[in-house]
Amino acid sequence: MNVCVMPGGNAGRAGIEVPAQGELSPAIEDLRAQIAACLMEIDEITLQVNPRIEADYALKIGCWENVLLESQLAARRAKRRLAMAQAAANQGGEVCEDEIEQRLDCEFADWERQVRAAMDDYLRKMEERAASRPMAPAEARELKTLHRDIIKRLHPDLHPELGLEGRRYFEIAQAAFRAGDLDLLRSVDTVTMHLEPEPEPEAPMPEDEQVAVAELLAAQLRLVQERLEALKNARPYALLDQLADPDWIERTVDGLKAQIARQDEACKAYDLRYRALRGE
Repeated sequence: MNVCVMPGGNAGRAGIEVPAQGELSPAIEDLRAQIAACLMEIDEITLQVNPRIEADYALKIGCWENVLLESQLAARRAKRRLAMAQAAANQGGEVCEDEIEQRLDCEFADWERQVRAAMDDYLRKMEERAASRPMAPAEARELKTLHRDIIKRLHPDLHPELGLEGRRYFEIAQAAFRAGDLDLLRSVDTVTMHLEPEPEPEAPMPEDEQVAVAELLAAQLRLVQERLEALKNARPYALLDQLADPDWIERTVDGLKAQIARQDEACKAYDLRYRALRGE
């Protein structure tokens, strides 16, 4: 039995090769298994891989991006300070430093918040990294096995009929998987065993019903595969190979350092002109 999705992304009766009666059931189970595997990979990327990539990026690149943000803010503020002072001098007025600084605080308040938000995000990632501990290979394997079993048992995409209790357990399991909390995942696995789906009845469904189920599952598989592909092509996952390339990291950091140096030089030049204007 082959179950295929027709070219163009449309799953329907024309996209299902119907074999002799009784051979659809294994194909339906195969579709369900493929959907579960894709969902597990999506969760692994979303909950474990991407956070690690984000922390790695922050560690190697993000710290320099934050320094650049601060340098840009300082340079723009220095440029604006000079312009205000020059305008006051041109009008024959006094260059009041306190007044200028108050106006700068108001004008650059949004920029300051962006810089602080970027630094807070960096600190959060570094704190999470510092608090994490590497898992032994056997623990990592058990974590993935338990997570796979819980996905098959509780994932809402596989079990839309799941009640509130099951969904709450699923969310706890997701959080445990992200945190690498093996003990919590073991506990959730134990307490949700009673939610294991009932085995399919031995009597086969009518062929038309099996074809309809296969069509729906094929369409669902296509959608899940598209989600997975989009996730892999987007940041931060798309940075995975680059962050493993020391040459790329060095080039990127060197580019950021060069930008920082230019901003720092501009800031110094604006400050020198400002002090000269004030007669310092």
